[in-house]
Amino acid sequence: MNDFSEFRRGINPLFSSLIGAGCGITSIMFYTHGTFVVAISENTEWSRGEVQFAFTIMSLMALFTAPSIGWMVDRFGPRSVALLSLVGFFIGCLMLSLTGTSLIYYYAGWAVLAVLGAGTLPITWTTLINQWFTINRGLALGITLSGTGIAASVAPSYASWLITQYDWQTAYLLLGATSTAIALPIVYLFFHYPTAATKTNYTQGNALPDLSEIGLSLKEAVSGYKFWILSISIICVSASIAGLITNIVPLLTDKSLSVIEASRYAGLIGISVIIGRLGIGYLIDRIWAPMIAAIFLSLPAIGAMMLVGIELQPLLLSISIILIGLAAGAEVDLFAYLSSRYFGLKNYGVIYGIVFMIFSVSAGIAPAVFGFSFDRYGSYDFIFSVAAILSLTGGLLMLLLGAYPKFDLSADNIKLEI
Repeated sequence: MNDFSEFRRGINPLFSSLIGAGCGITSIMFYTHGTFVVAISENTEWSRGEVQFAFTIMSLMALFTAPSIGWMVDRFGPRSVALLSLVGFFIGCLMLSLTGTSLIYYYAGWAVLAVLGAGTLPITWTTLINQWFTINRGLALGITLSGTGIAASVAPSYASWLITQYDWQTAYLLLGATSTAIALPIVYLFFHYPTAATKTNYTQGNALPDLSEIGLSLKEAVSGYKFWILSISIICVSASIAGLITNIVPLLTDKSLSVIEASRYAGLIGISVIIGRLGIGYLIDRIWAPMIAAIFLSLPAIGAMMLVGIELQPLLLSISIILIGLAAGAEVDLFAYLSSRYFGLKNYGVIYGIVFMIFSVSAGIAPAVFGFSFDRYGSYDFIFSVAAILSLTGGLLMLLLGAYPKFDLSADNIKLEI
């Protein structure tokens, strides 16, 4: 099978996965949250830390939702999970639009959103793509998750416009309705598993190999040191990146930019996320992935320190945000790729579900920590410096993962290096 044939066979599921990833809770709610923080805080008596804590609640729910979704994807397939969760995502946004000025109801809305929209997490989209792509898996995952970059490019400005035209409650409703209306029909039509292959028709190039039965069990994966190295790195990196991204708009408004101007700068994250996703995907198909991870995931250390030290110089400000965006573009697809390469696909859904749970909890706690740090110190200087240290540590830890293992493709001993 040549490189082109993988993309020719998998173009429809690849496109639908890209759209689904871009319209899920990881993309829409994460990249617009900083835009909502200022508007909500000004419209209510809630502090920035209290508003940011809502995202923490959603992310902490991943302790339960991510492994559960992983199990459901392994058991029922990603298509059913995705379709139900896209509808659930809209219902969750509807709940947020009805919270009014009650902080408890606002938190409850985020909890409902976390449960009903959990099937739009990257677990669902990457499970399918791993089945369709082997030779170009890294690039295919990068293309899929570049949907989050597209969302990061347009969603903050769109959310800002909705808030300006209506109010933050209506903005949540219309944001959810728009995302579901775009993704649901495309996922329904094009998001499906490949036909399983036999040894004969695989070697003749007539079908894709069935990769779903090779790899480690969950018990085998968590008993090895590589799982824990990956997990510690994820904690450091995801906390740093999530805290930085969700606080860029508030930081820039403190520097006298309007919310709309700050959102435009935040849109640079989306462009760099797309570049990071595609660039990382191309590179990790050709170069040892942990080396690429170490380089890209350390970039926020530079970006964070630039944001602490620079004045409002457009070029330097743009460069600092782009560096953070490149790392954000690398993290989720790198974690998916490394999970599939080091642990295989036999129990990919539940293993990556746990990996994503670790990522989500770390990323979810960070915005509130950043917000409360601002409440305490009156600036972001201290917490941005901490983020720089975490980013550098997490990136360097990737170098300890070692060589990729090899698994048997089938009982017929077809070998596949993964």
